[in-house]
Amino acid sequence: MAASNASTSQPLLTADGTPLKTSLQRSMRRSKLRAAMLVLPPLAFLLALFIFPIGNLLTRSTDDALINHQLPLTFAILDQWDRQQLPDERLFEAMFLDLTSLNRYLIKDNFASAVNPDDPAWKIQIPKKGPYRDAMIAIAPHWKDAKTWSPIYEIAITAAQATGTEREIKHQQKRAQFKICSMLTPLTNAACSKLYTALNQWDGVSEPDERLFKALYKDLASANKFLLGKSSTRMNYEKPGFKSLIKKSGRKLKKVNEPPYKEAMIKADKRWGDIGFWHALLAMQKPQTSGYYLNAVDRKWDENREVVMQPEERQVYVMLWWRTFLVSLIVTLGCLILAYPVSHLLATLPLRYSNLLMICVLMPFWTSLLVRIVAWMIMLQQEGVVNDTLVMLGLPDEHRLPMMYNFTGTIIVMIQILLPFMILPIYSVMKTIPPSYMRAAQNLGAPPSLAFLRVYMPQTLPGIGAGVILVFIVAIGYYITPELVGGKDGRLIGNMVAYHMQKSLNWGLAAAMGSILLVGILILYWIYDKIVGIDNMKLG
Repeated sequence: MAASNASTSQPLLTADGTPLKTSLQRSMRRSKLRAAMLVLPPLAFLLALFIFPIGNLLTRSTDDALINHQLPLTFAILDQWDRQQLPDERLFEAMFLDLTSLNRYLIKDNFASAVNPDDPAWKIQIPKKGPYRDAMIAIAPHWKDAKTWSPIYEIAITAAQATGTEREIKHQQKRAQFKICSMLTPLTNAACSKLYTALNQWDGVSEPDERLFKALYKDLASANKFLLGKSSTRMNYEKPGFKSLIKKSGRKLKKVNEPPYKEAMIKADKRWGDIGFWHALLAMQKPQTSGYYLNAVDRKWDENREVVMQPEERQVYVMLWWRTFLVSLIVTLGCLILAYPVSHLLATLPLRYSNLLMICVLMPFWTSLLVRIVAWMIMLQQEGVVNDTLVMLGLPDEHRLPMMYNFTGTIIVMIQILLPFMILPIYSVMKTIPPSYMRAAQNLGAPPSLAFLRVYMPQTLPGIGAGVILVFIVAIGYYITPELVGGKDGRLIGNMVAYHMQKSLNWGLAAAMGSILLVGILILYWIYDKIVGIDNMKLG
């Protein structure tokens, strides 16, 4: 009896003597590890190509830090202004120092609420032709210590010792120059080439000499010019004329060395005496802003922080949003009307014929999109194939149809390009519908039209749903076709996003438009799910 109790109290063992519980735990850990390894690649892909870019998009759409980095002193005292009349001398002086001095790059607390406008370092002037060392140390005493220079010195030395081909070495050295500048200045793409050269001529231990400070000053001046140019673009969007005002003032104010700054700035450019330019600064005061979203729907903040409409000549985006939605809807309906009979034909023809027609449907995928658009441009122009054919059929020559660089051309070309995206899902669903259903309905007395409407068509709705949502989402964000074919009347919101990303460099507004477009698509997708049901959407 005792032996029996002892045997039942011992743990169960596997063949190799390991307790069964421990063996099961190890097996579960291995299974979870294998599952995690399988999930990791697609998760990394999703994070790298979707989650992080979308997060960056949402962040940029509210980021107004660049202008705050460039005008820290002005924004620090802007709330003290009564907004009813022109600012007093103190605010003019702050704007003067922000536009003409490099002190903000050297003062430690120079951003947002950390700015101390009473810090005497703001008013120390660095001689334009030197000497630079004493003045810059008076602004930021820690630059006298070699340890302050150590981080950028290490970057320069590491790049100078780079190995590889000549091209690779130059690339690493150029990257080092950009990296040095990014440590000294906020949000810049400038390259600190002079400082890079000077750092490589320094031993990294001795006290920094005039040569280093001269290189630091020159590179900061170059980066400041670059950043002021980008900031003026942002300012110009709030108040037209700001860009030229900043450029002109930056040139003329270099000759001003002493107060009163108010009279000097108005003399340099009378627009500084326009209270509207000062009111425009209020919309840029905070590092985070909703102004880009307001601009994207033709609205803005006024001096009382109330939402008002943009001036009539600047109201363009609401019209573009409606046009984008309308084009997407027309293109989707046009593709559906053309794709449904083609898909039915492909699904019902004998295999040898349907395969041949399917090659014709797929052939556009094998042809460059740009080539197809250029071909349509040749066909649709007033002296093109389409108009020549219509003239041959009796259309008066003086009444040739305008089908290029307008709304009509955009619709025609987009329907042709997106048509395969509608045909394929509808065809794939139709192919699974047994022909016997239609024959059974007709045998029960239904005419062919009624059998088609009551029996056949409802079974194709999943394919129609898939094609509609696919074509609509692609069309609403389309860019290249409206850009090449649309002209002024066919321009869509995607073209404005590209314009602000590539030409005006107003990335905040472009990101806000992209975010609105993303949210709009998600809302439409949610509505579609509620009405049709996403579970009913099939691709065959």
